[in-house]
Amino acid sequence: MSVPKQNTILGVVCIIGLFSGCGNPKESKETTDLPADTAATTAVQQVCYRQVMGSDTTKVNLFVNGAVVMGELAVLPAEKDRATGKFSGTMAGNQVVADWERSGEGVTQTHEVNFTMKGDSLLWREGERVEKQGKWVLADPDKGYQYVLTKVDCN
Repeated sequence: MSVPKQNTILGVVCIIGLFSGCGNPKESKETTDLPADTAATTAVQQVCYRQVMGSDTTKVNLFVNGAVVMGELAVLPAEKDRATGKFSGTMAGNQVVADWERSGEGVTQTHEVNFTMKGDSLLWREGERVEKQGKWVLADPDKGYQYVLTKVDCN
């Protein structure tokens, strides 16, 4: 079964929108950045989350295609230590495990992030990290600051 050309173009536009920060399409039939075995028939769902604490904002733009997830995470404190970047990983149940290409303070590093989807919230913990096999992981996954982002309109 072939996918109509319009749906293929819409899928590409959706992924381009993700990386440019303007993704309006909430669903499409195909995207070229996902593995071929999941991309052809599964709808891509876009979900956005935000946490605002005073002048500090944290945003997640998440695209889900079956068990495959990708998106962008931006930690934007008013003062310093901003960090942004794309992530990709997998989802099982309400748990997302992804590698985040975190760019901040002139350095790009791979950080493992673990999101928990709970109702209209996305929970994410940040704390002391250690490097393991070229990736920065939480030293103690049960400690540190817990972000609680609320689902928002992606427009």
